[in-house]
Amino acid sequence: MSAVPLRQRGPVRVLRALSVLVLGVVIIGLNIPRKHLGEELGHAVSFLAGRLRQVSFVQSWKMYAPNPQRAQVYMNLTAHYDDGSERALFETKQERYGWGTNYAWNKTREDIWRHYANFNPKRNNENRTWYLRGVCVREARTGPVPAKIVMHQVKRGFVSPAKVARGAPGLGKPRRGLVTVAYCRVKKVREMIEADKARRAG
Repeated sequence: MSAVPLRQRGPVRVLRALSVLVLGVVIIGLNIPRKHLGEELGHAVSFLAGRLRQVSFVQSWKMYAPNPQRAQVYMNLTAHYDDGSERALFETKQERYGWGTNYAWNKTREDIWRHYANFNPKRNNENRTWYLRGVCVREARTGPVPAKIVMHQVKRGFVSPAKVARGAPGLGKPRRGLVTVAYCRVKKVREMIEADKARRAG
């Protein structure tokens, strides 16, 4: 049995319904483009949005898909040695054969790290810096230390569903761009390689 007296149930229900209605209007109203609201209503909505931010009430449809994936992206790494030779590393082999396979979706812990290292190819990225240092250490375990690691990013964008329905492939053409060059002979990396050797020897 409800604790609310019968004579109060009607007003309480109305109040609850109105609060839900007002909340719905606020959520929808804040996301209607200002050009569709007119000048006065647009100013009113902007004023309301500013006041709501002060109490941390911020709603956007992006909350349902804040950063949707729009492409498949791989890193392509090539090791360069003192004798002038080059070698494609594991990441390059994954990039060559990963499109449309479980490599693209079945992420290991290292795949997730590679994913973050691929973010913001034109800006500084500490995940990328440390990942490439780790690659220098990894390669030093099985052979000569590379002089440098050259990283490219290879991206294939998702084709629109309408085009795919008409027979187009699901991924666009590969786009390749130079991201950075990591040097394996710098002091920090040399220290990491020596620490790795000592740890594995112990």
